[in-house]
Formats: sequence, structure tokens, C-alpha cells
Amino acid sequence: MKKKFIIVLFITLAASLTLMAQTKKKKAKARTTAKRTIHTVRTKPKPKPVDTTAKAAVNPVVVLPANNKIDTIRSVPDSADGYLKSVVLTKARPFPIFEPSPNNIKYYHQYKRDISFKDARNAKFNTTGATLIEAILQGVKDHIITAYDPTAVTKINPTGDAFTIPMTYNQLMGHLVDTALVDQLDKDGNKIGSVKQLNDFSPDKVVGYRIKEDVYYDKQRAKVETHIVGIAPLITLKLSNGDTVGTQPVCWLRYSQCRIVFAKMDVSDPDHNMFDVSMDDMFLQRQFNSVIVEESNPKGNRIKDYMKTPEDQAKEAARIEKKLADYKKNMWNYRTDITAVSVPDKTKTTKPKKTTNDNNTGTPVKQ
Repeated sequence: MKKKFIIVLFITLAASLTLMAQTKKKKAKARTTAKRTIHTVRTKPKPKPVDTTAKAAVNPVVVLPANNKIDTIRSVPDSADGYLKSVVLTKARPFPIFEPSPNNIKYYHQYKRDISFKDARNAKFNTTGATLIEAILQGVKDHIITAYDPTAVTKINPTGDAFTIPMTYNQLMGHLVDTALVDQLDKDGNKIGSVKQLNDFSPDKVVGYRIKEDVYYDKQRAKVETHIVGIAPLITLKLSNGDTVGTQPVCWLRYSQCRIVFAKMDVSDPDHNMFDVSMDDMFLQRQFNSVIVEESNPKGNRIKDYMKTPEDQAKEAARIEKKLADYKKNMWNYRTDITAVSVPDKTKTTKPKKTTNDNNTGTPVKQ
């Protein structure tokens, strides 16, 4: 009896397990069918393949709409061809220079110096594509810098460098651009006349610069200062026969106005460890080589006015340069000597010297 009951129980259990297994299979099939249906509905047809081999050699062209505004923040200046040059000094401003009181000026002399491009140490002022004269002309054109006529000699301006008569941009270009005679021909090729035509301006026409500077001793600050007052581009002076007789200024410019333009000129040179250096820094730090051509004197004579030969002119310029350097050196020694003087210590007491009495007079005698 027990055996039969066990057999029946086993058969019932097997049947129930079989039924449960079949139920699970049906549910799994239903889920798979639903997933496939959803996947089939969401699937998009693939685009037909396009043969791009013929267009591989053609560069893609991006067509912008007519009213498209380019993001100025991402745009790189046209003059920048690398990361270093993209960091331009467009917003730079010259720092203020201390202006002394006339009552504190003790020693005062004015000098004129010539910066020649023949000297390799002055190559920074004539770099191709970023010459100093091009920046000056742009400043005059934009009414940032005022050019003054160097030939306007008057009683109050006997040397022409006192910034009295301003020049326009066209007048300045008239001094920098040469004219040439161009033949006029008829239809048969015969010359029927000639006309003057302006040549294109070339920065190579400028051969150097002349600076006017003040050297003075400031009593309040106890310091010898050198301030550049004006600057003038120099061109070669030629006679009608083609002979060269020296150089002459094209115009005179106030250096205080030029600093606004020079502070934005980047003259950095990574090869010489010069970074973030402007043209204004080059002048203020005296990063140039120059020769003295005039020292202030009652008659207003230049060195070449009383020294005729180039050798004598060079010796005179060296003598004035040495005199100026000695003055600065002696002033420095004078200041150090004053500070080096020892102040007696008042806290120490000095012992009085012993005295003895004279047997005859009874007066004290110093030993």
C-alpha cells in the first residue's frame, strides 16, 4: 500500500514539474516575440552606400550664410602665424613716467643721438614687415601721433625740433615718397611727353632715427635721469648730381605720443630670451646703440659744425659720452661717500686728558 502511494506521489510530482516547464517556455517565447516586434518597428532603413572615391581629392568647402557673425573671441589676428605671435599687445598702455618739478632740477643738458641701421644692434627697429616707420605712419594716419615740420625754422624754433608747426599725413608722405618721370607715348609708340608719378613707399628709405633727450639731476630723488623728448626718422640727403651729403629728419614726433603706439609693438625674440617686450621697452631700457651728434650749447652748434672730419667728430662724440658717464659715476660716488660717513656715538663718554702743573707758573700743561 505504501509502495503504491509513493509511486502515485512521484508520478504527480513529475507531471507538475513538466507542466511548469512548459509554462515557462511559453512565457519566454512571448517575451522574445514582443522584443523582436519593438526592435523591428524602431529600426530605420540604412541609407544606400555612396561612392566617394571620385570626391576624395576635392577639399570640402564650408559655405557660411550671408549674415553669419564670426566669433571674434576665437578668431586669431591676421598677423599671427603661431601661438606666440597670437598673444599680441593690442590692449597694452604705456606706464606713466615720473615728471620732476623744475625747482628740483640741478644739472640739465640736452643731447641729440643718431640710431643708425648700419649697426646690427639696431636691427629690431627695421624688422621686415614690422618696421618702426610703418607703425609711426599708421599712428599719424590714425591721428594718434602728430608730426611736426623740421624745416620750420623761426626765432622760437631755430633748429626746427621744437614741435611748432604740425604736418598732415599727406605732407609727411610727400617727404618719404620719391617721384619719377614717366614717358607718355602715342598709339604708334612715339614719345609725346612725360609726367611725374609718385613711387610706392619703401621702409628702406628710412636709414635711422634721431632722438632728442634730456639729462638732468633730480635733487628730490637724488638721481640722474634721462628722458627721451622727441624722435625723428632720418633719410639720406642727396644732391641733384646724386652725391650723398648726410642725413636729415623727415619730421619730429613727441615721444610721449609715440609711446601709445610703441607700447603695442611686440618685439619679442625667444632666441635671445626676450619675451613680452614692446618697442617702448626698447627705448626706455636703452636697448639700442647710438652716437651723440649734438650737445646743448648757447650757439646751437652740432658736432659737425665745428669738427669737420669724421675722425674728429667721432672723437668729440666719445669725449662728450665720457663726460656724461663720468658725471653719473661721480654723482654715484658722492652719494655713497655721504652714506658711508660714520656718525659718532653720543652714548660713549670720552675721558679727559691728563694735565700736569708747571712748577714755575702753576698753569696746567697738556701732555
